[in-house]
Amino acid sequence: MSNHLAIATVTAGLGQRAHAAAEAAIGKTVTLQHDRPSTPPGAGLRRLHVYLYQVTPNAALRNEDLPTRGAGGHLSQRPRAALDLHYLLTFQGDHASLEPERMLGAVVRDLHARPVLTRQDIADAITGSADLAASDLARAPEPVRFQLVPLSLEEQSKLWSVLFQTAHALSLACLATTVLIEAQETPRPAPPVLQRAQDDQGVIVQLGPWPVLQSVHVGLPDEVGRHPEPPSWPAARLGLQLTLRGAGLGGAAVSLRLEHPLLPPVDLAVARADRTADTVRVRLPDDPPAQEAWAPGMYTVTARVADGGATRASNRLPLPLAPRLAVPAGPVARDANSDARLTVQVSPRLPVTATRAGAVWQLALRQPVLLLLAGREVAPEPLADSTDAAAPRSTDRLEFVLKQAPAVSGEIARLRVDGVDSLPFVRRDAPAPPRLILDDGQRVTIT
Repeated sequence: MSNHLAIATVTAGLGQRAHAAAEAAIGKTVTLQHDRPSTPPGAGLRRLHVYLYQVTPNAALRNEDLPTRGAGGHLSQRPRAALDLHYLLTFQGDHASLEPERMLGAVVRDLHARPVLTRQDIADAITGSADLAASDLARAPEPVRFQLVPLSLEEQSKLWSVLFQTAHALSLACLATTVLIEAQETPRPAPPVLQRAQDDQGVIVQLGPWPVLQSVHVGLPDEVGRHPEPPSWPAARLGLQLTLRGAGLGGAAVSLRLEHPLLPPVDLAVARADRTADTVRVRLPDDPPAQEAWAPGMYTVTARVADGGATRASNRLPLPLAPRLAVPAGPVARDANSDARLTVQVSPRLPVTATRAGAVWQLALRQPVLLLLAGREVAPEPLADSTDAAAPRSTDRLEFVLKQAPAVSGEIARLRVDGVDSLPFVRRDAPAPPRLILDDGQRVTIT
């Protein structure tokens, strides 16, 4: 920042730069004046006026220091004014030899080539004027820059009209930006630190970016580390491997939180060997408890990174969890009405609602379910009532009736739960190489 001498220092520095260029251009003595243009000098005299005709607040920095005072009215930081200085440089000399034009051309050349008021320029300006000895403009964090400003004919007319009884002369408009002038008041020092955080435990510094998830890859556990990486499966399934990539995933402890709209969130801890700063891997459980704790449908996955006593959560990514489908092993016979009834097994279990009606529970699925078979979308039959003492919370068996079912042989059946389809394929390792094929366990034959 600078003191009140900054404006005068910029004027002196600009004048010295322009004066040196003007004298070098014509090889003669040029008089430098820091005032408004006056009547042209007599024959054989040359003059350069550097006239500061306007000072305006800098639009970008005028409020950068707010607020300068605290709630109690005490000064919290030194106020500073950000200013732009508008100059008019006027060139007077012998028009017969085009001295004004030659001086103007040299000044434009130098200001365009070196548009910064350097510390050496400031030192030269201070040396040339004892009145500027206390100027500290050279310590400003940003240098003052010059730029040529175009003035329209109307703007020039207004400007020269205020220069009463002064004949128009060849001139150049220049803008000096930005000059920061700091107040002399000294802010009150901050109070001493009596305690460093709770129980004087010190400050916990959390560096680095917040965790961010960018992509989710679904595959088989034994595919980890394979190059090139196999394509991701279209949906996850219990027992498969999740590989999540992003940034800021390093920490003392990392876990994944998977949330389903109908179930409590599930937290999966990530082993240290299965994570780096930009990648985490975890295998979805596939044991009997997981069949109850999970449900098909759309999940969201969030990375939670704990470090330094604080836990940060990443953004959320969608993760579809596909159901597994098991269909009858043998052919399904149609009845006298050509209807076919199929009973299928689903995992993980589907959540249900139970309504008490006397001694029985009336059950209903909490998610939309469709069976896709033979070009049809078939909704399941209503669930049978339960007489259990406790209300059932889920089911793994569904019945479907295909009205006027066509005769099909080895047709692949798919189950759609809450918009997520079952995966109709399995991997076969033999004969090599490993490949995905349609799952014969999901083929239905109707006779």
